Amino acid sequence: MDTLAFRLYLVFVCSWFLHLPTRYEALASIRADLVLLCLIAVLCVVSTAGSQEPRADRRTRRLLWTLVIYIIVTLPLVEWPGSVVKTGFPQFLKGFVFFPFTVALVTTRGRLKHLLIVFIGCQMFRVFEPLYLHLTQGYWGSIASMADWEYMDRLSGAPDDVVNPNGLAAIVLTVLPFLHYLTGRSVAGRLIYLVSLPFLIYVLVLTGSRSGLVGLAAIFALVWWKSRHKVALLAVVAATVLIVVPRLSPDQQDRYTSIFSGQTKNSATVQTRLDRQKDNLQVTMHRPLFGHGLGTSREANFNFGSVDQLSHNLYLEISQELGVCGLVIFLMFMRSLLLDLAAGGRALRRSAAPPTLLCGLVPAVQVFIGMNVLFSFASYGLSSYEWYLTAGLTEVLGRLTQPAEAQAVERVAARVDARSLHPAPASS
Repeated sequence: MDTLAFRLYLVFVCSWFLHLPTRYEALASIRADLVLLCLIAVLCVVSTAGSQEPRADRRTRRLLWTLVIYIIVTLPLVEWPGSVVKTGFPQFLKGFVFFPFTVALVTTRGRLKHLLIVFIGCQMFRVFEPLYLHLTQGYWGSIASMADWEYMDRLSGAPDDVVNPNGLAAIVLTVLPFLHYLTGRSVAGRLIYLVSLPFLIYVLVLTGSRSGLVGLAAIFALVWWKSRHKVALLAVVAATVLIVVPRLSPDQQDRYTSIFSGQTKNSATVQTRLDRQKDNLQVTMHRPLFGHGLGTSREANFNFGSVDQLSHNLYLEISQELGVCGLVIFLMFMRSLLLDLAAGGRALRRSAAPPTLLCGLVPAVQVFIGMNVLFSFASYGLSSYEWYLTAGLTEVLGRLTQPAEAQAVERVAARVDARSLHPAPASS
C-alpha cells in the first residue's frame, strides 16, 4: 500500500505541475488530480494505521496544523465566510497536501531522490517549453506597459501552463538552488547544471521580471555566503554580467534599470506597485485582527481598495485574509523551518559519513527559503505549494538525519519495497 501510494504521489506531482488535465481533455473529464488525491489519501491512512514514526521535533508540523485550525475556527469572524468555504479553503488544500503527503510517503533516501528528480524535472520542463516555443515560433505570451502607451514583450509560461512572466521567473528561481547543490557530486549532474544554467538565466531575462532579478541576486548572495570559493564566484558573476548586459534589448535594459532608477520608461509601474502596496495595507486595516477570509484578498481589494487584484505581497495577502493573528502564525512557521534546517545541518556535520543527498539538500532548501522570503514581498503564495512542500522536505530531512531512527525506517521501507517488487511465490 505504501509503495503504491508513493508511486501515485509521483504521478500526482507530474500531473499537477505539468497541468496534464489541461493538456489532455480525457484527464480533465475524470478529474484526474482529484481522483489521485483521494486515492493517495486513502492509501496513506491505510498504510500508516498503527505504525509509529521515529521521534522528531514536530514544531513546524504543529504550527502548520495550528494555521489550518485557525482558519477553520475564525471562519464565523471573517468578512466573507462563504467565499472561504467555496473557493478559499479548496484552493489552500491543493497546495497544503504537499506537506502531509511528503511527510507520510518519503520515508527513505531513495524515495527522497525520486521525488526530487520528478519535481525538478517537471519545473525544468515548464521553463524549457516556453523557451522552445519562443525560439521556434516567436512565442512571448505576455506584455508589459511602459510610458507613452509603449509595450514590451515578456515571456510567460507555455499556452498549456498557467503562469505569468513573474510566475515563470519564480520557477527558474526554484530550479537554480536545487540544481546548484544537488548535482555537485556527479559528473553527469554537474554537466546538466552547467548546460542548463545559461538557458535558465536567458529565460529569466526574457520574462522581464524585476522581482525575478532581485530573487536571482538573493540566490547568488546566499550561495556566495555559504561558498568556500567566494573570489571565484564573484569573478564568474562579474564576467556573466559583462557579457549579458550589453546584449539586452533597450527595453529590457530600461525595465531592469527601473529597479533603482526613477528616470526610465518602466519606473511608473514601479511606483504603481508601491502605491498598491499602501492601498493593500489600508485594506488590511479594515479587518486587522482576523482578516476578510482565506482566499479573499482580491475580493477585499475590489470592495475596500482601489483595484480588482490579488495583493502581490505574501505578507499583505496573509494580513488581508487571515489578519494579524494569522500572519504571526505564518511567520512563526517560517522561522521554525529555518531552525529545523539549521538543526539538520548540524546533525549532518556531526555524522561520520553524512549522505551526499542530504548534504546537498540542506543548503538547497535553505537558499530556496531565503530567496522566497525576499521574493514574497512582490508575490502572493499563501495557497501555493512552495511553503508546504518545503515544510515536508524539511521534516523528511530531520527524520533521515537521526542516525538510529533513520536506519530503522530505511530498512523497514526497503523490505516493503522489495516485497512489492518481488512477491513471494504462492504455496502449492
